[in-house]
Amino acid sequence: MGDGSDGLNDQGGCAVDWSWLSGEEIAEMTSSLDTLVVRFRSGETLEVKALLWKGRPFLSFKPNERPRR
Repeated sequence: MGDGSDGLNDQGGCAVDWSWLSGEEIAEMTSSLDTLVVRFRSGETLEVKALLWKGRPFLSFKPNERPRR
């Protein structure tokens, strides 16, 4: 655990690969009470949701790894 291969970081949280965001330009952003959606000029989309897991708040990221093209 801790190398990201199991989806968890050293603290037991989810591992997220942010490297694909390098060089992206934001084209549009929308939000609702629990969701933020970022659309990039490349056509890729990042969705961030505020949710509960076992009664505790957490953030969900989609995608959580580099999108496959």
